[in-house]
Amino acid sequence: MHEFSTAQAIVKSVLERAKERNARRLLEVEVEIGGLTLLNPEQVEFWIKLGLERTIGNNARLAVRTIEPQISCKVCGYEGEIKVEGDLLLHVPFYSLCCPECSSGEIVVKKGRECCVKRIKVSC
Repeated sequence: MHEFSTAQAIVKSVLERAKERNARRLLEVEVEIGGLTLLNPEQVEFWIKLGLERTIGNNARLAVRTIEPQISCKVCGYEGEIKVEGDLLLHVPFYSLCCPECSSGEIVVKKGRECCVKRIKVSC
């Protein structure tokens, strides 16, 4: 259940940044979650909303966006997406970090591992 702990960390970070800016109200929060994190975006969103209740972030607009995994292959030069399939209930990944064109394992992950707060909007 790492969605809960991830959401807790996001809520803590967002509320700290809002406090630093002497915010009276947290209006919007934008979060990006990479497909390789194996986080369930809907669960993260649920826990963030719950964590913001009874704070200055109560009823803030929340946008959680999934970042599709992108790689580049050192062998054939492929640049693009890889498919990630898995059972999010079991948190078992069924993806191969291999190039879909040449099957090489010599790839660089460009996107898909991130989990970050992209933007917050506050009212002072």
